[in-house]
Amino acid sequence: MRTEQRNVVPRLMNVAFCSSSVGCGHTRASVAIHDALRARGQLSEATFIEALEHAPRWFSTVYRDGYLRAIRHAPRVVGAIYNSTDIPRRDRRPLGPALDRFEDRIMANFRAHPGLHAADVVVSTHFLTSALLGRMRLRGELQAPVVTVVTDEHPHAVWLHRGVDLTCVASRAARTAAIAGGMDPARVEITGIPIDPRFCMTHQRSFAVTAQPRPMILVCGGGHGLGDIPAVVRSLLATSLHCTIVVVCGKNAALEVAMRALQTSGNAEGTGGPELRVLGYTNAMHELMAAADLMVGKPGGLTTTEARAVGLPMVLLQPIPGQEERNADMLVSLGAAVRAQRATDAGPAVAAIIGDPARLRNMRIAASAAGNPRAAFDVAAGISALLAQQHQGERSDRLLGRPAA
Repeated sequence: MRTEQRNVVPRLMNVAFCSSSVGCGHTRASVAIHDALRARGQLSEATFIEALEHAPRWFSTVYRDGYLRAIRHAPRVVGAIYNSTDIPRRDRRPLGPALDRFEDRIMANFRAHPGLHAADVVVSTHFLTSALLGRMRLRGELQAPVVTVVTDEHPHAVWLHRGVDLTCVASRAARTAAIAGGMDPARVEITGIPIDPRFCMTHQRSFAVTAQPRPMILVCGGGHGLGDIPAVVRSLLATSLHCTIVVVCGKNAALEVAMRALQTSGNAEGTGGPELRVLGYTNAMHELMAAADLMVGKPGGLTTTEARAVGLPMVLLQPIPGQEERNADMLVSLGAAVRAQRATDAGPAVAAIIGDPARLRNMRIAASAAGNPRAAFDVAAGISALLAQQHQGERSDRLLGRPAA
């Protein structure tokens, strides 16, 4: 974060937030930035634009459902595509520009959305919208500056576009990668991944290890309830841990039905073994994470960022090859998480950590040290600085009697 950003005088902004609901993290990041701008007293009007709602139905279905099916049934293929396409745009094969033109035509209704053209600034939290908006800026179709907020630890090439005015990334390593990917260093800021500002106000658990009568294990598979959660829960129930297992099923109705059936048939409350509690979609993850001793789940960018914000250690399962594998490797290297090779390994992994208070304490410290609960506010400060800089440039141009660049 640049020093001058902290001293920017707040100004009211009309902001368009653009994303794509492939997974829930991208939209959550937009809402977090919105809430931070509002808390700073800088938000005048806000427009949320879901890109796929303005695309042909067949394209939305293929884009969203195709990806979700691919990560379920062909994750290695997803990883291979991720790795093979992580090259700077300037080095792409001739097919790349043709695909860009095809994408622009398909997304013509999105590009013409009045909310984009009425905004003071446009914030993108998905790589599809960042590419579309970046090309619009280069062609002069969009007057408002564009801010990309990368919601993964690694800024894959699809996130990076030279037409974007500011790119916000998770870490110093991510900034280095973005610059190596062709971005102007002056347009890349380290902000962290934005999460719900309520994580700033959530009481973080003490690092002191106390004798908890019933530790809480939080199990989640993101907003879509991905991963073999039933096998994870059965593995946890098979342990002798005197603990409470809280399963968050997200929007996965089938998973919630299965978990409630398991809750009815296998709850061990009163027997000294694990107790199972089941939740569907919830807006109280900040409270659940703050209360938990350990989380079991997939290493999605937003989920793991939220966990670190409250110092919650993790047992990571079945990362999607590509971005989630990079998230997992980073967390394990920091000492904030361990990986379980299979869903059935979750129970033994959790039992080993809960049974070793010193290890749990060290993991909690490592998770907290890597957290940035104020990332949404840092993004908001970056947006404010960008607009102030552009406004100052416009004033200078007017004083000199020439049009703004």
